[in-house]
Amino acid sequence: MSATDAVLGIDIGGTKILALAARPDGTTLATAVAETPSRESAERIISAMAEVARSAVANAGLTTDAIGSVGVAAAGAIDARAGTIVHSPHLPAMDNTPVAPMLNRQLGIQVAIGNDANIAALGEQRYGAGKGVQDVVFLTISTGIGAGIIIDGKLFTGSAGYAGEVGHMTVDAHGPYGASTTPGAWESLCSGTALARIATERITAGERSSMSTALHDTNVEGLTARDIFAACRSGDALAQSIVADAIVFLGAGLTSLVNLLNPAKIIIGGGLSNEWDAYIAPAVALMREQSFAGVGKLTPVVPPALGVEAGALGAVALASDALLS
Repeated sequence: MSATDAVLGIDIGGTKILALAARPDGTTLATAVAETPSRESAERIISAMAEVARSAVANAGLTTDAIGSVGVAAAGAIDARAGTIVHSPHLPAMDNTPVAPMLNRQLGIQVAIGNDANIAALGEQRYGAGKGVQDVVFLTISTGIGAGIIIDGKLFTGSAGYAGEVGHMTVDAHGPYGASTTPGAWESLCSGTALARIATERITAGERSSMSTALHDTNVEGLTARDIFAACRSGDALAQSIVADAIVFLGAGLTSLVNLLNPAKIIIGGGLSNEWDAYIAPAVALMREQSFAGVGKLTPVVPPALGVEAGALGAVALASDALLS
């Protein structure tokens, strides 16, 4: 394989499709973006992916004949071996859709697919904040909590391909379910959705807070994590209590991860990573205190480097690996 061979990375989300033509070393040649036809059929969504892919190739001044492989990052439960989205939380029409075979038929190029958190982890390890590090955990903390695990430089997906669902590990056996089927799941206690749910429950139960105005505002859909952190900064006691409780559980989850995996680096992204000083850093401090035999004391914990292109660049890495397999 020469350094000039090109691959495609596609990140398919609930609102947009991002395609990136690149060299296997991660050098971007061109991009293309389009709105995801989320309310349409799986066939139409696959066609939209193919259209965006062709646009990225054309923007790079290439033809599809110059593309050696395609990688796809998608949210949800993915059967990477079959190339199928088993369950998509954002695109219900894509449930049980054999994306890789269908996209292969449209583009005439081999296609590999993986879970978006896993693929973003691969991108960060190959081209971003984890470059040169062989054992990495990449966390996304936003609507939910997801992770990608890199061991010995390779993506670890487990026996059936579902490894990395750390948002569903229990951090409080007597805790709530939230949207998870696991009691006291990490994301049921620490995600943005969880914080908003907890605040809503406590205000509805009668606790006083400046956030009650936003909760009862008919012009908005409800409280968000952003509202909670803003209230926390303004001195709202309820918001401060909610964040303090969540930090304890966030630290417990991080402690479990370093005790189990002993990674050389942890990368934390997602919307709540924007609250690094108020939320992430205190949880990391707890992890450093609580980890077994001090294993987490020196583990670097850093923000990601690739931004919104992490998924697409991870898909580039996936496509590049497929060329070598």
